Amino acid sequence: MDNGPPDGQAGRLRAGRPGRGGAVFGSTGPQGHRQRLRERVLRHGPAGLADYEIIEMLLFSGIPRRDTKPLAKALINQFGSLSGVLTASPTALRAAGAPERSAGVFGCVAQLAASPPREAGPERLTLDSWSSIFLYATSCLILSPKGQVRALFLDSHNNLLVDEALTGEPLHDVGAAVASLMRRAVALHACAVVTVHLVRDDTQLDQALEEARPLATAIGQAAPPLAISVHGHLAVGRAQWRSFSFDGDEA
Repeated sequence: MDNGPPDGQAGRLRAGRPGRGGAVFGSTGPQGHRQRLRERVLRHGPAGLADYEIIEMLLFSGIPRRDTKPLAKALINQFGSLSGVLTASPTALRAAGAPERSAGVFGCVAQLAASPPREAGPERLTLDSWSSIFLYATSCLILSPKGQVRALFLDSHNNLLVDEALTGEPLHDVGAAVASLMRRAVALHACAVVTVHLVRDDTQLDQALEEARPLATAIGQAAPPLAISVHGHLAVGRAQWRSFSFDGDEA
């Protein structure tokens, strides 16, 4: 079922005390800080963040419920700069305390930064290999909730048209998920589709892939009558990925 994307160059993918009535505002804690950083990026772009704050955000995927600021500053101090952190080896990053997932993400971001500038014209993100899709998933989807299944709709040249989450519980309500996916693909005039499962940290990739087999099979059956190609299903975990035809490791 899983034929994989056509051959080609990998796409490029960057305290006060409460009053007697109790606290007026709910505690923000690390999650509140993370939300504020995300809002600043959405409003002003990454240029509005300090170097250590960029490292903080890149650590979110590997440290889901803990303050990342101390580690971000420690990494900047140890490696000397934002660039030094991003270009450090995964082994050195892990030795400095960075989680495995984050160490892989730093490398992906460094690859993006090193990509040569494109010619002027409309920005088109090409996803024509498993490596390019994995790079996209670990860099552009870093803030998406784990456990989510996303659909990547592509044009005839494997350029990304739209990336969005499948609604509901796609791994359990397969029929509804596939019907919604096909309607969306037709509306977008998509020529191909890839599904990407952002696997939770407590789930093995092989287990997640097997759980997604009914969904992948149903998509493979529903798409051809609509002249839509199915490149396959990718399970993305801690610096690794799995598909039904290929295994990848970016540790």
